[in-house]
Amino acid sequence: MVDFNKHIYNSIKFSPAAEFFKKHKCYTLAPRGTTDYNTYWEQETDRCLNGYVAPDGDYITGYHYFYLNYSPIMKLEEVKYTDRNGNIRTRRERILDFPRFWDYDYYYYNAIEEAEDQGKHMSVLKSRQRGYSFKGASMLVRNYELIPGSKNFAVASEQKFLIGDGLLTKAWQIMDFIDKNTAWAKQRLVSTRMERVAGYKVTDEFGK
Repeated sequence: MVDFNKHIYNSIKFSPAAEFFKKHKCYTLAPRGTTDYNTYWEQETDRCLNGYVAPDGDYITGYHYFYLNYSPIMKLEEVKYTDRNGNIRTRRERILDFPRFWDYDYYYYNAIEEAEDQGKHMSVLKSRQRGYSFKGASMLVRNYELIPGSKNFAVASEQKFLIGDGLLTKAWQIMDFIDKNTAWAKQRLVSTRMERVAGYKVTDEFGK
């Protein structure tokens, strides 16, 4: 059962990869192809699939770890600037950053893991504008990138909830970030606004 009485302190401990990326603009300083590079990505793959235990013993699921560390999101932040008269002012700007830790995301991802372990489905009753499209997009990308041969689907009552500013558009944005910044990038046989399929074509000596 999900423990709704569980209190999490110093939640930044669940975002070691994201914090490193924000500081260094990359996930590892190890050169590509080296043992250290490969070891790092093997470790991160395990955390994203099997969950992560922080130094103090607190645990988050693999879905939650991938969301916090590999699913950057456009956020509104207050930014200070100097106007033409030399006055310090603030304005809200959209910047690319990683998701914050929220208690109910913690409960949500733990409930999903519990349902999966028991071979069950799960539904969520929620209000709008709570970031669930983005969380769903992150889950799609995590499975696509890290589970070979997985088939992942997003279903909505209307197409606008998938494309435009919908779930699939958010998934493609995360996927493009993964392609650019991690060792998990994949070639694609299909890449449209409604579908992406990983794979590649091999041509034999006869061009077939």
